[in-house]
Amino acid sequence: MTALGKLFSAADILVVDDNPVNVELLLDLLEDEGYRTVEGMTDPLQVEARVQTKRPDLILLDIRMPSLNGLQLLQLLNNNYAENTPAVIVLTAQIDEATRHQALELGAQDFLTKPFNHIEVLQRIHNTLQLQRLLSERAEKAQLLESLVAERTHELSVLSRQDPQTSLPNRAVILETIGQLRSESKDLLTFFVALEGLDEMGRLHGYDVMDQVLCRLSAQVQELADVPLGLLGVWSSDKWVVLCESPVSEAQAEQIAQRLLRAFQTPLAMQQLSLHVAVRIGVSGSSVERSPEQMVRMAAVALPAETNCWQGYDQALENSLWRKNQLSQALYGAVENNELHLLYQPKVDVQTGAVRGAEALLRWESPVFGRVSPAEFIPIVEANRHIVEIGKWVIQQAVATLLSWRAQQAVDEHFTVAVNVASAQLMQADFSQWLIEVVQQSGLPAHALELEVTESDLMENMQLAMLQLQRLSAAGFRIAIDDFGTGYSSLAYLKVLPVAVLKIDRAFISEMHVNAQDRRLTRTVIDMARHFQFTTVAEGVEEPEQFKLLQEMGCDLIQGFLFAPPLHEAMLLQLVAQGFAASPAFIAQGL
Repeated sequence: MTALGKLFSAADILVVDDNPVNVELLLDLLEDEGYRTVEGMTDPLQVEARVQTKRPDLILLDIRMPSLNGLQLLQLLNNNYAENTPAVIVLTAQIDEATRHQALELGAQDFLTKPFNHIEVLQRIHNTLQLQRLLSERAEKAQLLESLVAERTHELSVLSRQDPQTSLPNRAVILETIGQLRSESKDLLTFFVALEGLDEMGRLHGYDVMDQVLCRLSAQVQELADVPLGLLGVWSSDKWVVLCESPVSEAQAEQIAQRLLRAFQTPLAMQQLSLHVAVRIGVSGSSVERSPEQMVRMAAVALPAETNCWQGYDQALENSLWRKNQLSQALYGAVENNELHLLYQPKVDVQTGAVRGAEALLRWESPVFGRVSPAEFIPIVEANRHIVEIGKWVIQQAVATLLSWRAQQAVDEHFTVAVNVASAQLMQADFSQWLIEVVQQSGLPAHALELEVTESDLMENMQLAMLQLQRLSAAGFRIAIDDFGTGYSSLAYLKVLPVAVLKIDRAFISEMHVNAQDRRLTRTVIDMARHFQFTTVAEGVEEPEQFKLLQEMGCDLIQGFLFAPPLHEAMLLQLVAQGFAASPAFIAQGL
């Protein structure tokens, strides 16, 4: 028996042929080869019941049979079992091309011609079983990853809705609750509570004591019987939000605020200590034109300067709101006024330390507002649809810059620049054609430009996004899935989208050196990506321990502050020339 035959000797093979002689011949051949689970049938009407009772790994199926021919039987199996239909090799004497094509369309994997050549029969059976085994292993890995992603996603979902120290609802839940109460037309007072002196308490008495104090304060507030408490939540570590279903009036706000102040000021006896927490409370009332976030922000702006006091919202909050509006207006002329520029964060080869590419990141220097943080202006850009115009500018700048680098021979022909493509861009029906024309006219090879899209952006309109990305991939562009694993956590789109790169989200990288679940998930993503021949990029790498783990897992590229922040061109090209093989991180790994 051959080594390949031994590998599949336990395979369940069903021979279906109305000629008993052919059935007997094939059964003898398979048994002589060492197959232990073989069965023959001359009545095709019995096959469906056999598959339902025990699904074979492979069916050797004759085409021309009475009562139910092979093509009809294939169609029946496909209708009943879809993707679970067993593998089929068709037994033929001489069939016409149309019949052969129909058999292939119905899922037949191969053909065996009568009279049978024994060596050919065994080899084709082995080949088909080998293919089925590889497909099964791929499905098992995909199922494992789906399971890990689902489990981790559930954990992240729970954690993302609560504060880790107190288990109180976090800001997402706070905003949801405000929205729900407002939708029910309930009057609402929002109290923004700033807890003072927590860091000093932690340094003096230990951070475990500080955490216990927070939990005790949480219990005291929730036990207040004379406060119409709707929700107590944590906005940040030392900023809490109290929602009260109450008529909006200064008298009600003062009554509740004073009660909260007394509750927070009550001394806490803990570990033979008497601990005090000072607070400041800002208040805002519900209003038709205010969103949940505005209500919280208005209450936060109302925080008084002195501790153990409260203050209601006044017109001063408008200054903060006006800034957002003014930034939005200023962005309209940012491109024409040359206020925007790009920085580039290098992508480092995990094995060699070479800089293989860079991500282009947008920055804004306003003549009025100065250097504006991307965290402040990018959401405005996306919300006001500036992203379509500015996104085109980013791509044109990145293309021109990369052409210049290549002309200077500062980078090699394999160096890539990645640009982020937002949902609004993908939803432009002519986006792919525009991009293809821009790159073709520039003379830059399409493969040098990498397009980063997020899972959530893909899901906004999967059909249109898929069409755009397939066109771009066919033109030679590399497609990267950004923030992989934190969006819809589904692998389904990997089957249909022309993905070349998976960027593992920093949410899994940031704690992978201390969180076993994050390590398992990251390893599984890398293994899966390798199986599909995807390039893997780990984002947000900041610690040497993270780099070591990613190197051991076989990640291809890393990006993060461990090696470099976003840089101007000159500094980036200097690092491209030098590489990071001599950096402390690589030297520490002995690379």
